Amino acid sequence: MNVISGALELALYSKPLTELPARTIVRAIRDRRLTAASVMEACLERIAAREPEVKAWSFLDADLARERAWQADKWQAAGFPLTPLHGLPVGVKDVFDTSDMPSEYGSASLRGRRPTEDADAVSVLLGAGALIIGKTSTSEFGMYHPSPTHNPLDLSRSPGVSSAGSAAAVVDNMVPLALGTQHTASTTLPASFCGAFAFKPSFGFTSMRGSNVLVPRMAHIGLLARSVDDLALFAGAFDGRLGELEAIPHPPRLGLVCGPGWEMASDAAREALDRLVAGLPATVAAVELPSDFDRAIEIVHGLLNAHLAYRFGLSPPETFRNFCAPLQQGIIAGRELSAMDYLKLEAMADRLSAHAARLFLDHDVLITLSAPGEATRLEDGPGSGVMSMPWSLCGLPTMSLPLLRGANGLPIGVQLIGRRGGDRNLLRVAAWFTDATIILKHVSSHEQA
Repeated sequence: MNVISGALELALYSKPLTELPARTIVRAIRDRRLTAASVMEACLERIAAREPEVKAWSFLDADLARERAWQADKWQAAGFPLTPLHGLPVGVKDVFDTSDMPSEYGSASLRGRRPTEDADAVSVLLGAGALIIGKTSTSEFGMYHPSPTHNPLDLSRSPGVSSAGSAAAVVDNMVPLALGTQHTASTTLPASFCGAFAFKPSFGFTSMRGSNVLVPRMAHIGLLARSVDDLALFAGAFDGRLGELEAIPHPPRLGLVCGPGWEMASDAAREALDRLVAGLPATVAAVELPSDFDRAIEIVHGLLNAHLAYRFGLSPPETFRNFCAPLQQGIIAGRELSAMDYLKLEAMADRLSAHAARLFLDHDVLITLSAPGEATRLEDGPGSGVMSMPWSLCGLPTMSLPLLRGANGLPIGVQLIGRRGGDRNLLRVAAWFTDATIILKHVSSHEQA
């Protein structure tokens, strides 16, 4: 037995199946050490045990999931070629159309909606061999409104905004991977609150057809997993060049950004980030953003409100009254914007994107917080996404790594920001960054001992 297979066998016997990395599961199925059916059954058992409290799912068909797993094993037994995610259970946020499951976008106005086609991103996952186990819960049309989901690390805390069901399902070991979306912070914030690893690729990374697109220039997919390596595997289903990552040959050029919303960051979050940055085996330069970034949050809200008014503004009064408060407020605000106002917002967004591109002339990756602090209490709402809004607006790829802890011991994400189109490099730097942080913590704990 070689070293790799030996390590794999050790992992299979030392951990519950649902806690194994996605890549380990895929390799074990490929090597016939596991079956897709056994993996699916373990996931379903975990969901049955935890879903009454976590509420990560808006739709789950256990019989359909078992049938898909059985078909995957049958396909493999017949000797047919295997695809990158063959046999792997995956959750899909309920803002993607699925032809065999309800697609309600978290809204009572779409209750019972059954599309006839899959969203393009769903088709990619199915083509890669993923077994879509169900639809994860979301807030109504992805708005800043609480979803039914609770934070799996502390049920009294918020799991964040609209990709909360996907983040919670991954962190609670219900599925190894889950698909989300992001216009402003819908993947980054839940990842930070729940302690998931998250990757929001560059704008245009994959087609968003068949999903809930609110602002076309800000519509991104979001990938959630429990490690950078599993995010690479996930991203590789969409772009094969990202599936395997080699180590970077030298420490990256890093820049520390205190951008819009920094004044909202808790003292504990700032101090934790400062300690981490100070210990990195690389030079980290402070980066001052152009003054135009001071208006980034205003631009994001303005564009969002304009599109909400366009899409939902003619809804019948009884439908409008049943929309969540943030959606109603956005529609009303958007109605007040003129065509000239909208064009000015678009022009400012273009200018910010040009500024953002120049930030990477001297830096490979920028560092900031993923969220202002730990997960908020449920009664205080789903939290603020200001830390990621400017980068979503500019279409830059970002990652959230759960490497910090707040005053209550809950995770706070470190957000890494890459140049647009530099998704592969961002993943490589994230792997380096995570390894460096683990070494730093090990050395620190050894010194304390």
